[in-house]
Amino acid sequence: PATGRALRECDHVLDFINHEGHAVTAGGALVHAARDGSVVLCRGLAPDVVRHLAEVLASHAHLAQLLQDHTRAGVDYVIVGEQRFAPATEWWFETLPLTYRRVPTFAHHDEQGHTVRVGTVADGSMLAPIVDRLRNELGDLIAVQSWSALTAEAATGSPTHILEAFGRNVNKWTAIAALCAQYGIAPAETVAIGDGLNDLEMVRDAGLGIAMGNADARIEAGADVRVGHHDAGGFADAADLVLAANKR
Repeated sequence: PATGRALRECDHVLDFINHEGHAVTAGGALVHAARDGSVVLCRGLAPDVVRHLAEVLASHAHLAQLLQDHTRAGVDYVIVGEQRFAPATEWWFETLPLTYRRVPTFAHHDEQGHTVRVGTVADGSMLAPIVDRLRNELGDLIAVQSWSALTAEAATGSPTHILEAFGRNVNKWTAIAALCAQYGIAPAETVAIGDGLNDLEMVRDAGLGIAMGNADARIEAGADVRVGHHDAGGFADAADLVLAANKR
């Protein structure tokens, strides 16, 4: 499994499928051993970059949500700012067993290098210019994007977006490639199935990239094949494709 969620945002899913291997989490910033939750790979943000990101978000009157490596930080998030949570954020923290610490400004936070992602949640039209500003100011230091957030009302297509900033080459595919190198697996032997914008590199660069029927158009453009919608057996169709290819 490769997900944009942190471990404690998805471990109930890993338990449900009895997963005992690795789990790529936080969009590729972390790789965990699913059995005990230990961190196998961590690719965080430099403290000065975290500060810059938090201060830019504050200047636009947005909270900065600093996702932590909770195995070292002891909490899942540090929330910078005194604004109210966006409804989607409030729902997220009410729904999942997460811990967070709030600080009024970044000056009240002692950044120890545990931050793996900086983000915020707001209407998509408000976040697009911030993405452009961050790309201009931080150049090759980060990878940043804004895309539709999961909310209580909508799984896809919500006008509420999440802005996410990672280290420059941090994504799901580079985490998978690191595991391939560890196990001696050629990248051409991999299959990736995805639908969201944070699946782009994974679907594009895997040996076989499969886009779900509900995938973002940019994912479909980089995929080798498209299957059905995730609510209509699309993942089973993808599994059938992989099994058939193995038989051949």
